[in-house]
Amino acid sequence: MTKKFLHSIPIFSLMGKRILILGAGFGGLAAATELRKNLSLDHRVIIVDRKKSFMMGLVKLWVLEGSRNLQESLTPLDGLNAKRIEYLNDEVTKIEIAQSRVQARDHGWIEYDYLIVALGAELAPDRIAGFVGRGYNLYDAQQVPKLRDRLLQLERGKVAIAIMGMPYKCPPAPYEASLIIDSMLSRQGTRNNIEIDIYAPAPIAMPVAGPQVSANVVEIISQRGISFHSSHKLKSVTDDTLEFENGSKADYDVLVGIPPHRVPEVVRSAGLIAAEGNSNWVAIDRNTMKTRFKNVFAVGDVTEIKVGAMALPKAGIFAEEQAKVAARQIIDEISGRPAVAAFAGQGYCFMEMGNGRAGYLEADFFNPAGPAVRLEAPSEQNFQKKQDFERIRVKEWLL
Repeated sequence: MTKKFLHSIPIFSLMGKRILILGAGFGGLAAATELRKNLSLDHRVIIVDRKKSFMMGLVKLWVLEGSRNLQESLTPLDGLNAKRIEYLNDEVTKIEIAQSRVQARDHGWIEYDYLIVALGAELAPDRIAGFVGRGYNLYDAQQVPKLRDRLLQLERGKVAIAIMGMPYKCPPAPYEASLIIDSMLSRQGTRNNIEIDIYAPAPIAMPVAGPQVSANVVEIISQRGISFHSSHKLKSVTDDTLEFENGSKADYDVLVGIPPHRVPEVVRSAGLIAAEGNSNWVAIDRNTMKTRFKNVFAVGDVTEIKVGAMALPKAGIFAEEQAKVAARQIIDEISGRPAVAAFAGQGYCFMEMGNGRAGYLEADFFNPAGPAVRLEAPSEQNFQKKQDFERIRVKEWLL
């Protein structure tokens, strides 16, 4: 393959700064949009991602439920170019911070004045012995339609949903999936013959949300006949048995897994993981999104912000807000203004309950009295807001 080097990238201006964004997920797209809106075309905004399209993670639940088609839910990333954001469909293979440059597989070395790392968290289902080939990865969009078909074919038996590691993206997702599966099987007429169990490694359902919200979630799923098993960290999988680290075992017919997450190796090898402490994620200033390296920012799931003994949840809304802060920090510096943007640690999400209803989770993790999280009762209005959440952002970022 002939390599395309930097001079072959469309050039809107040879003047100004070059801001390079790695990753076109929530964080990358929000940062690129904010930068392009507020900087002249003298400054180049370049975004690199190996994917050709974007789809919010929440859409996978709608694909599971059957209200959305996977292919129709993918939005091409090349729409960024029409917005004067230079999109490179390529894979980042090396980050050299000391030289202020990044290597992409096909485009070679790309130099930058500012770098925003928004590469997210990688999934590592192979860390659980026997899972691959036996279980369905709930976070893999290509596997979700197959999972839906398998569930609809099931006439009796046991569906196991296993959270296989922490932290993981979108803490409510496994519980949302259980409620959607319950609704699906009820419509199918098979629910009375099928058990649904959730296995979590933590002592409560969602440690990041606290004991009260966790208790509320367990009550909601229990009312639908879904069993919750705390302190059950999956160790290995055979054809019909789950073995947990606490020594217990459980049988299953369909296994739905939320696999362990890890930082991308290209980020680790770049030295972005702090040498001190036991974190496996990029440490950043919780107000500015700055790393310990000059002009290098990181946002979203690739990062870790400690709030007491806990860490900020890995969720799209936080990646988006962090990305806007990082972008505004850069904008102010380029414009010669004092940087005032700061991440507030506040966010929200919608917890889908099935049958066109969703609860509303609101959180303030930087609350001086301690993280404050509340769960609002499910409603059709909240489900509509969840749909609008996706539509508005896809339109702003890519259409």
